[in-house]
Amino acid sequence: MKISDWVPRDGDAIVTKEGFIFYTMGYVHPEDRVIAFIKYIPKELQNRFDVPWLSFEWELGGVPLVRPEKLYSPKIYDSFISSLKKIIPDAVYFNPYIGKELVTVPKNRIKTIYVPNDRLKFLLEKKDPDELEKKALEIIKILSRDSGVSYDDLGIHGSISLQMHNYQSDIDISVYGSENFRRVKEAFHSLALKGEVQILELDEFDPIRQNRGLYKSTRFVINATRKIEEITERFGQFKYEAVKSVEAVCQVVNNNESMFRPSIYEVGDCESKQIKREENPRRVVSMIGQFRDFARVGEKIKVKGLLEKVEDLSSPDKIDYRIVLGSGKGEEYLWPINKLPK
Repeated sequence: MKISDWVPRDGDAIVTKEGFIFYTMGYVHPEDRVIAFIKYIPKELQNRFDVPWLSFEWELGGVPLVRPEKLYSPKIYDSFISSLKKIIPDAVYFNPYIGKELVTVPKNRIKTIYVPNDRLKFLLEKKDPDELEKKALEIIKILSRDSGVSYDDLGIHGSISLQMHNYQSDIDISVYGSENFRRVKEAFHSLALKGEVQILELDEFDPIRQNRGLYKSTRFVINATRKIEEITERFGQFKYEAVKSVEAVCQVVNNNESMFRPSIYEVGDCESKQIKREENPRRVVSMIGQFRDFARVGEKIKVKGLLEKVEDLSSPDKIDYRIVLGSGKGEEYLWPINKLPK
């Protein structure tokens, strides 16, 4: 795909001219760059980063790659910012609409883009798929058949997409569109009832999200990506100003955008000793992937995050508030009250 034709969406993989592999973060990006996070780093550059590494190594195009143990902690992010300023200075971008520095990929640094839907098409046309690729195609075919969602609205990402997988790799499935995601997830759960797949609960988030499964002894995960027409915000449309860290209990009134990243929950009045009446948030927004598709309409959620003031720059008198998770301001969470972890 040509960069000029590409609309960056959450989860697209980007290989830079320096050999870094980034993943697109969210859907709102400046014109000349993409907001992203680093997932793989050329091994020859790992000493330039002060982070712990996984022991396993990968390879793409003959370049040995390593991956940090954690991708999202505030300490890791700060280390990436510091190191990138020395290696790719223009990858660090000050976003004036949120008032902070971000890791980005300038478009003139991009070598290759891997879009999940395109990578599924590549896999479908591959003449000699290996065993894991065959298994990925099987489960995608079954989910497509049972959900009625066509291959045009499905994709493959992760290591299979990049052709960096091994026999232990998971199958990462993308579903484009909120309604399509609901249908595929329902099909997955129906298959589990028939015993054709197994729903996995590997951590404290899985019993609620229930988007991870096992097919023929191989793990797979199903995540949602916005369709182009579902991207409604443009870069620079809103200005966000940090107010304070808060804890609150809010009732979910709409979760139609909760399956994406960032996940968005529209909420009614929130109960909090830290929030003034005029600051009552209309939304809870999680940049943290674990809290996608995590609460239902009518549920009360306990939230800890950063209260932000939201100014619509097209209507300066219009001010709203939201609570954001993933600000890097310490521990942040979103849990349905009736499903709080022990």
